[in-house]
Amino acid sequence: MALSLNSFAAEAAKNAAAQDQAPILKSYTGNLSDNKTQISYVTMIGLFGPLAGLAALDVAEAVKFTVPKAGWTLRGLTILGWDGFNGTMASIPRGQLFALEVRDKDKKLLYQFADLQIPYTNYVFNQTSASPIDIELPPIAVTDEFYVCVYERGTFFVGAEITNKTGNSYFYSKASGNMTQAQLPIANNMTSPVNWIMEAIGS
Repeated sequence: MALSLNSFAAEAAKNAAAQDQAPILKSYTGNLSDNKTQISYVTMIGLFGPLAGLAALDVAEAVKFTVPKAGWTLRGLTILGWDGFNGTMASIPRGQLFALEVRDKDKKLLYQFADLQIPYTNYVFNQTSASPIDIELPPIAVTDEFYVCVYERGTFFVGAEITNKTGNSYFYSKASGNMTQAQLPIANNMTSPVNWIMEAIGS
């Protein structure tokens, strides 16, 4: 699925200008405005199929971040996402719940959040392509490494960088507590590791 990344790249540039005030941790390494960066868009239901049912609903796109300095506090998250809206009446999304968790390096829950997707996704901004999903968080004290887990539950597609793998993106199963390296199917029954496209904002 090829969608414009201009809005996300512009937002990233704006965020970078304020990096001293609110340092940004990125889960990806490529330049999102560069056509050489291969992007795919994923939902857990789309990946595992509708027959996966509740199991797919409780699998998250998870990213492991490392704090840049002692005392760093997580204050927000930006996800590259698309809710399916393409400008037609038929594509207007139905409000559904998604969820987010912040976990420490041992996967202990630090914070959880749930809301309807529509106030955050591109439809409400009348955009027909992938765009930043910005979620403001209360100050969350994190140390060393921490995980952000996004349970999109089919409410929006999450951007995945196919190139420039960092090894810090996972599938997280809430039921089992297992973190599995994020990989997507490619040609000839092969899979490729990916980076979920997220940014953790803090100070």
